[in-house]
Amino acid sequence: MNGILASPPWGFFALVAYVPEPLGAFLQQMRETLPGNDRSPAHITLLPPRRLKIPVEAAVEQARAILDDFPAFNVELCRVCRFPETKFLYLDVTEGSAFIRDLHKALNTGDLYDTEEFEFQPHLTLGGPVSPAVLDAVQQQCELNWGASHCAPRLTIREIAFLWLSPGSPQSEWRQVLTHRLSPSESRSTAAAATLRSRTSTTDPQR
Repeated sequence: MNGILASPPWGFFALVAYVPEPLGAFLQQMRETLPGNDRSPAHITLLPPRRLKIPVEAAVEQARAILDDFPAFNVELCRVCRFPETKFLYLDVTEGSAFIRDLHKALNTGDLYDTEEFEFQPHLTLGGPVSPAVLDAVQQQCELNWGASHCAPRLTIREIAFLWLSPGSPQSEWRQVLTHRLSPSESRSTAAAATLRSRTSTTDPQR
């Protein structure tokens, strides 16, 4: 949750999926060894922080209506990578990446639409920015730590957390205002795809 300065009238909004235990605790230990850790639990961001154009209650209802069309899904975390622009380290997502992109595309519409600072890429942030002088060494150590994990890298995302940063609040005070449980029914994947096609064909992306 970095890089946002000016506070809009209704604050900021984001959607994330927290990593369940025991993998979540292991990743948190990894993250605590890196610079820039905001101490938030290990998570995959589905809708990056954005300035709210509407009250948070209305934003929550819009997001819930979209998420109702999406089922629980599997994610597999892979290798340690870096973002060259920001010097942040992250875990790449293999299985589940296309689903997360579709979910982001569906959510980033209407009053929740915002132009992302960077191209959206499914990932789990480990930490950063890391000084260029030690970036290679730090990444190598992270790779060793990740390789030593006894936790399965594959997980099922069943819940989405709605986060809100109220106007004027410091970045450390993001609050979870709701948890949305995804449907367990795989049959809803088809409905989600149909909904996404409908939204992208009728929604003005500049809204």
